[in-house]
Amino acid sequence: MHESAIAQNLVDMAASSARAHGASRVTCVRCRVGTMRQLDEAMLRDAFELVAQGGPCANATLAVEQLPLRAACVHCGVQYGVEGWQWACPVCGRIGAVEGGGDELELVSIDAEVEP
Repeated sequence: MHESAIAQNLVDMAASSARAHGASRVTCVRCRVGTMRQLDEAMLRDAFELVAQGGPCANATLAVEQLPLRAACVHCGVQYGVEGWQWACPVCGRIGAVEGGGDELELVSIDAEVEP
């Protein structure tokens, strides 16, 4: 279950950033995850909640943006996201080629509170 390790890294990075900016509590952690990472979002949320307990990320919301693998049609030039492993171009129906993406895993931002 690599969701646990990823959740731990997200909590560690968010807590470190919060401390560096004088924040005492993290309220939201935003991340982007590519579909090729094959993460189970529900398991990631559960793991995040578990590893965040007792620290500055306790009770923080985890916002996950899923990013698809991108393809481009070599015939009509349309770029599109590959959903459900359907490679057909949405315009002409021909099979597209890998354009990139889908392997992202990044902490995008955090919202935090600073005590007066």
